[in-house]
Amino acid sequence: MTTIEEIDCPKCGGVIEVFIRDGQTVGESICDQCGFAIPGDVHLSLYLEEVAK
Repeated sequence: MTTIEEIDCPKCGGVIEVFIRDGQTVGESICDQCGFAIPGDVHLSLYLEEVAK
């Protein structure tokens, strides 16, 4: 089952809609405000931890 999560963009604080299936992102999600992209097929929480470093 695919779910949609709204998260705060780690770069600008805007809202990004991310599609999640089996704990991984489905397709690329892009912030409309700054263009920051979350790639597909990554574990969202792990990816966001890496970006925050």
